Amino acid sequence: MSFPIQAEEPPFFIPNSLLGGIFMINFAMCSAHFIRILLISLMTTFSGGAWPSPHVFGQETEETDPPEVAHGERLFLETRFAQAFKVFLDDGGDVNDPLPQGDPTLDKVTNWQLPPDQFAIGPFAGQSRNCRSCHFVDEQLDVPQYGMNTYSDFARRSPIPAREDGKTVATRNSPPLVNASLPRNNFFLHADAEFPSLVDLVQGTLTGRNYGWLPGEHDIAIAHVVRVIREDNGNRDLAQEFGGFSYTVLMTGTDPSIPQEFLLPEEFRVDVIQATDQQISQAISQPIGAYTDQLLFSQDNEGNFNLSPYDLFLEVNDLPRQPGKWESALSYSRGSWRTFNISNPGVI
Repeated sequence: MSFPIQAEEPPFFIPNSLLGGIFMINFAMCSAHFIRILLISLMTTFSGGAWPSPHVFGQETEETDPPEVAHGERLFLETRFAQAFKVFLDDGGDVNDPLPQGDPTLDKVTNWQLPPDQFAIGPFAGQSRNCRSCHFVDEQLDVPQYGMNTYSDFARRSPIPAREDGKTVATRNSPPLVNASLPRNNFFLHADAEFPSLVDLVQGTLTGRNYGWLPGEHDIAIAHVVRVIREDNGNRDLAQEFGGFSYTVLMTGTDPSIPQEFLLPEEFRVDVIQATDQQISQAISQPIGAYTDQLLFSQDNEGNFNLSPYDLFLEVNDLPRQPGKWESALSYSRGSWRTFNISNPGVI
């Protein structure tokens, strides 16, 4: 039995047939609370004892996100930062009005396993791009050949808005964000080390080709994003999910009517009226970085990942679950513990 949820990649020497189906993902799925999804399929023998039938169940627990994380999620979902929305504004539209016609690349969700006529309907059809339109989670959970994702897309190369350069896809797909921010030596993001931090990645994305901006349009992109922040009135549906405050009120952080759950810490505030475009751009990128920073798989108190099938395989067989004190991650990932003798293995 398999489930459409991506978990940590097991080392190549563990057969997939042993990895039968426990996944735990702990990430923000909507405003102000975490969703914990636990899917269990146990058709297993533990040292000779049988567990008879598979069980599948879901568990949801609520936790209040810190204000900067909740604000980051709102910005992550904001659909007005893209170049397509600027075209609407240039034609006389208002920042707080809906688009009369959305970005056509969002009508369907590209899936490398399917022909185009079988692509699923896009969750942001009729709008312009946001971060979530490339980093999916449960939007296609019940759609065959789609399912759960760990903040990534289903394409080999992500579709991008049509512009004068004639390009229709990015140079890569959108990589998963869950666990992307784990501390490590030589911290870089994207397989080609394009960005050294989450804040840099956010700024590069908001002003980059995925959002419809061409090379040379960086300053135009910044000015547009900042205009959306300054002119937002807090009345759109997305704002209502996050307290109903305009970006100016929320990001300035001095209005006494802001409840504690949305009151940004000092280091995440900016005086939107007085600040420069670059200062506001930085104040947008930081909370989005804070939001993506807490997208992690479940871990125990010792920092061991503990709920994927592979994690349980290691635990059941008393095998090392992370590198030793003086062992490099490379050595561990290559299986330096393969010499361990498993005389009566527990199978997950």
